[in-house]
Amino acid sequence: MSEVTHPHHHQHGHAHSHHHDAVAQANREFFDDVDANFDKYPHVKERAARVVQAIVKAYPLDKEKTTAMDFACGNGRVSLEMIPHVKSILGVDISQRMAERYNENLEGKNASAVCVELKGEEGELSGATFDIIFCASAYHHFASVDGITRILASFLKSGGALIIADIIHKEEGYEFMEQVGDVVPHKHGLSEGDMQKAFDGAGLTLKSFEELPDPTDHTDVKLFLAIGEKASA
Repeated sequence: MSEVTHPHHHQHGHAHSHHHDAVAQANREFFDDVDANFDKYPHVKERAARVVQAIVKAYPLDKEKTTAMDFACGNGRVSLEMIPHVKSILGVDISQRMAERYNENLEGKNASAVCVELKGEEGELSGATFDIIFCASAYHHFASVDGITRILASFLKSGGALIIADIIHKEEGYEFMEQVGDVVPHKHGLSEGDMQKAFDGAGLTLKSFEELPDPTDHTDVKLFLAIGEKASA
C-alpha cells in the first residue's frame, strides 16, 4: 500500500502537506501491521482475479513486451494474476513488510517489489517508465487522488495507460471504511467524475469507466475499472 505527498501553491499548502503525511504514515503503519496472509481469504483472491480479467478484456496487453507497475502492490495478489499477461512487473509499496512478502510470493516470476514512497522527483525508480501502471483497491486510501495520479502519469511511457480499480462512489458511504480512521480518506468511494478530474489534471485521457460485475453478489461493495491513456509521442 502506498501514499504520496505533493506541493500546494497556496497559503494553506503547508497544512495540506502535513495532512498528506499523516495519511501516508497511517497507511504505512496499518499495512506493516496487517496480516500479510490476508489474501488467503477467498474473497481477496476472487476480487484480484476479477480485476485482472477486466483489465485483460479492456486493454491490449502483450506478454512479450508489456512492462507494468503494480502501484500499492501489497503482497502481490493482483500481480500473481497479472504476470501471465505481461513481460514484467515492478511492485511499489509504502510498506516494507508487504514488499518483502510480494517478493516471496512472486519469486522467479519476472516480478519484484520495492518499498518506496513516490513523490514525482527526478531519478525515482532509476528513471524507469512503464507501458501500464495498475492500482487495485488502493486509490481510496490516498489523501490526494489528483496528486498521486499526476505522479503515476509521469512514470508512463508515451501511449501508456494508468488503470485504476477501486470502490465505486456511494452517497451514504461504506460502513467498513468508517471504522479505519485516517487510513481511508475517501470513505464514500470514488466516482467517474473524480477519476475524470484526476486524469484531466495529469494530462491523461479517460478512455473508459465501467462498473465491474460481481458474480458472487455477496457484498454491497461495487468496484469500477477506469483507464486513462497518455498521448503518444
